[in-house]
Amino acid sequence: MEAQTESIVYAIQSVLSAVRSPTPSPSLNENLTQIITIVSSIVAVCKDNLPPLSAARGGEILQELTEQANRLSEAQSSPELNKEERQVMAKSSYAVANAMKELMKL
Repeated sequence: MEAQTESIVYAIQSVLSAVRSPTPSPSLNENLTQIITIVSSIVAVCKDNLPPLSAARGGEILQELTEQANRLSEAQSSPELNKEERQVMAKSSYAVANAMKELMKL
């Protein structure tokens, strides 16, 4: 999980840099896909393996991760990278980072 967290943090940093840039990097799509893929695998692995004492909070965090990954996926599939899509990418990436940090604390 730590290795995946490290990968996701790097991908999030790349996405945030790309959405701030007037001309987004060609790797933006690749980084978004990486975030979505890692989040999906973490949710799948953790869903049935949460410690009983933190299952409720863990479930909320996994739900948040799923929702943010879905938002990133929708933004990624948008035909045009406009200001709104950039904002969604930035907010959702940041939310994924925060949720991952909370999940690691569990």
